[in-house]
Amino acid sequence: MRYVRYEETGPDGQPTGREVLIEGRDLAPMGYDALVARTLNRASPITLKLLDAQVVKSSMEEMPPGNASFLETTVGTDITVRHIGLVRGGWLPAGLAVTTGNVIMPDRCTLTELRGRFKAGGMEKVGRDFVDWLDDPNARINPVLLALEGNQREYPTGAQIESQMAEHVGLLRSLLPQATIIGDAPEVMAAIKQLAEEQRAPSERTIEFLLATAPLLRHQVSRERLPSVMGAIAEAARRRGLSLTDIAVACAMSAAAVSGGRNAAKRALKFTVPSYSRQDAFNAMADLRSLKAFAALLAVVPTGRPVLCTSDKDLALVWCGLNLAEFNAGEGAPVVKARPLDAFLPPAAGQIYQGLMEDHP
Repeated sequence: MRYVRYEETGPDGQPTGREVLIEGRDLAPMGYDALVARTLNRASPITLKLLDAQVVKSSMEEMPPGNASFLETTVGTDITVRHIGLVRGGWLPAGLAVTTGNVIMPDRCTLTELRGRFKAGGMEKVGRDFVDWLDDPNARINPVLLALEGNQREYPTGAQIESQMAEHVGLLRSLLPQATIIGDAPEVMAAIKQLAEEQRAPSERTIEFLLATAPLLRHQVSRERLPSVMGAIAEAARRRGLSLTDIAVACAMSAAAVSGGRNAAKRALKFTVPSYSRQDAFNAMADLRSLKAFAALLAVVPTGRPVLCTSDKDLALVWCGLNLAEFNAGEGAPVVKARPLDAFLPPAAGQIYQGLMEDHP
């Protein structure tokens, strides 16, 4: 259960004595627009929606005790949001995504932040942040994504994966003593190394696709050029054996189509760097592979509550913008279907994309 306590303050900032205690089954995830509007690393009000809510105690006549299907409330807080917990259907501040029994998979930037905030001799904490709540008895943390990525901007060997996992597990156990750190059991390590080997060939195809596509998207694509550029992206994908529904391809299409404002897909693909290299493509592939692995996990464990923890706002916007709405395990590989938001893939571009998929499924 989740609890929200609201205490009213007057114009002078002092409590008025009026307060409400609300209990809810869970928090509904936040979406794309809320993430666009939020500045990470800055404390600002958070609008939370509690599901199966119940006002259990109240001294406010306008909010009497009782039940509601959901209750939306905006909470003022001095706690910052540096890290985003990606969940089924959207995101939550990392610490708020912790529930009993769920598995949290941090990325490298989250580990760096935890090291700075908790390690003896590290950077002194500056204020309070929701990421601090990961040090919780309910949290089960698995650094598998870190081990799969390695630390050389290139594919790690099996021995390097094992070494990386041991290093990260040991570090996290020292940083977050109340949490349960998992992933280093021998049978789990064997499965992780097998997965890494199975993913090498498709990962290499993604890298080749990104290297071929980057020159097409170095500059903003005009409306007149959009159909030809999207066609070239589709052809680059087909030549490398990638489905047009692949996350990397969808991101490239979004990078071509979105003009004005923050082009999250283009930034997530690292296409904004001055001279795009294989190392940049590897980093982008590793990020997208994390999203694909996370989506597959949601399909395999339909009632599970895993969390991917990151401070990469662009990657999180890709997750929310794709609007992954269906997760099915099926008999073979997990099937995940996206319904991209207009902000991620504008309608005109969506029609071109759909036509390309119909021409070459």
